[in-house]
Amino acid sequence: MGDDPVVRSTEGTARDDEKKDFKFIRWDAKGMVAHLTLNRPKQNIMNIEMLVEIAAAIDGLSTREDVKMILLDAAPECEGFFSMGVGAEGYFSQMVFQMMDAFHNVFRAMIEISKPVLAVVDGVASGAGAELAAFCDLVVATENAQFRQPEIKLGVFPPLGAVVYPRIIGPHRAMELLLTGDPIDAVQAVQMGLVNRVVPQAQLQETVDNLVKRISDQSGPVLKLLKRVVFEGTWHPFEQALKHSQDLYLRDLSELEDSQEGLRALIEKRKPVWKNR
Repeated sequence: MGDDPVVRSTEGTARDDEKKDFKFIRWDAKGMVAHLTLNRPKQNIMNIEMLVEIAAAIDGLSTREDVKMILLDAAPECEGFFSMGVGAEGYFSQMVFQMMDAFHNVFRAMIEISKPVLAVVDGVASGAGAELAAFCDLVVATENAQFRQPEIKLGVFPPLGAVVYPRIIGPHRAMELLLTGDPIDAVQAVQMGLVNRVVPQAQLQETVDNLVKRISDQSGPVLKLLKRVVFEGTWHPFEQALKHSQDLYLRDLSELEDSQEGLRALIEKRKPVWKNR
């Protein structure tokens, strides 16, 4: 993905997190859709510094109530690749803890920020790159996309993927993916629920723009609460997740001006006007 017209057309106030210079990512957080681009050509192999940058960029949105969602993609210079995962150094004992900690911090940031994350995969996503895409809330892929978890062939397994995949695609499919290390193409990925949509490359920009607009047109606080409830419903015990969902609905959601506006608009048969609070 290159310039995103949805992001470019959204006005915003310059802030410190928008102006920060990164070495391995591009970061545009000026509008209501923050745009994070993996930018370590050509294969977007992730080192610790790159992972720290990704987590820092997402963490920087913690006070940004105006930002409604995050768009994650790869730089045009990385044509054919979303990310080939972490470098070989990340598998050796002297580096594995630091690499794993930095990688998991990215996922913690994505959870804690509670803003929907849309991944755009146009090429190969392998190892940690495939895990990163899988952990996003939505995934749009092109027909060129391919997902790989080859760790078993190296005598190891992906610790995060082993937890994430059974919840996303089911335990049987997850076991086949992880035990064989065989790649899956875009069609297989959408069939098993790993991605939401597969589109021709020529239709990618339009598809992403339309989806981003449909989501960012909604109330920001409601999107944030919804992500929290869905995440906890997926990852936490059922009774605990159900109780927390009920508490959030009665305590937080009902107090939002946007929730009250939505009900008024329904009664008055008009389109709601969100205040994002």
